[in-house]
Amino acid sequence: GGQTKAACLPCRKRKSKCDGDRPSCKCCMAKATMCNYSVTTPGVTQQQAIKNELDAYKRVLTLIRDSSSSDVESLVRIIKARNSLNDAVQDI
Repeated sequence: GGQTKAACLPCRKRKSKCDGDRPSCKCCMAKATMCNYSVTTPGVTQQQAIKNELDAYKRVLTLIRDSSSSDVESLVRIIKARNSLNDAVQDI
């Protein structure tokens, strides 16, 4: 086969061959590692992408702090069901 479009972040760090499978590549599954990919959107700089991700984390933490225990359980279910935190935040 050809080259993988984008290796996951753990494979990049390990300099391992990544198959690019989502939500988890075979290498991360074998190593029981959390598999995640750098999310880049056309026209968005890496710095802006990092800021957007940080904003998503801040929003989730604020929601957790300001929510009841049962609402926090719902938030966790939504986060676990999505491929990225940004996807989860959009659904909340």
